[in-house]
This record gives sequence, structure tokens and C-alpha cells, in this order.
Amino acid sequence: MSEESDPILKLQKDFGEAFYSEFKEFFGEEKEHGYELYSLSGDESGPKGSWVTFTIRNSFASRSLVFRYDPENHTFYAMLKIQVIPGEEDWDLDSLFRRKGYPVPEFKDSLKNAGEWIFHSIARHYLGAIFQYCPRILEPDFLPAS
Repeated sequence: MSEESDPILKLQKDFGEAFYSEFKEFFGEEKEHGYELYSLSGDESGPKGSWVTFTIRNSFASRSLVFRYDPENHTFYAMLKIQVIPGEEDWDLDSLFRRKGYPVPEFKDSLKNAGEWIFHSIARHYLGAIFQYCPRILEPDFLPAS
């Protein structure tokens, strides 16, 4: 099925491309950092079946930045995921930025100015804040709780 005839396929492609290009703009090539970048889409039934996801993963530190968009409800989630024994910790990025005292504009304010390039604006909002205030967020020495 082509992108033109399937709006979900186009949405998935646009979401992934926006985050990938913004990552490259701020951080360069992912291989230089030892990171893995990938985009996933839900092609299944269920409450998260239509979500699109972009992940930046540092497998050596067991950490990931996960960005998810739910097209049915027009909601967006941005998280730092840290593998711990047992399980996983999820940190909401907006809450983490506030907790750390980073002077990052509120996500809703950035979203108001997004225009038609919404995914690029979302990616720029989060990756720009990470680049400026916490570029080592995926490294083991970054402690979200402190």
C-alpha cells in the first residue's frame, strides 16, 4: 500500500523522519554515540495499536528516550526509560525538566506554535532541551532523581 493511499502509513513515516532528522541536526550520527534509532508503528488492534513511536536507545547503559504519538486522541508522550532490576523506570520528560529546573518552555506552549510541521516542532522541543541542558541523559552518570 502506498503512502498516499494510507494516511496512517504517511503519519508513521512523517513522525519517524522528523525525529531522525532533528536528532541528526542536534547530535550528528547516532553511531558516533553508540546509540540506536528506530521508529515503530502499531499495526495491530488494541488501545495502543495505532500509536507511532520513535526511540533513541543506548543499549550499553540500558536507557532509552521514547517518543509516542496517539493519532486517535492526538496525544503525545515523551519518556526516559531506564532498565533496572527488576523491571523499568519511566520518567516523563516534561516532569523531569521541571524537576531539574531546566528553563524549557512548556510543551503545550511549543505545540501552539508548531503549525503544519508538528512532528518537527515536537522533536525540536525535546531534543533541543536535551542538547542544551542534559546531553548525557542516556549515559549512566545522568541521575534523574537527583
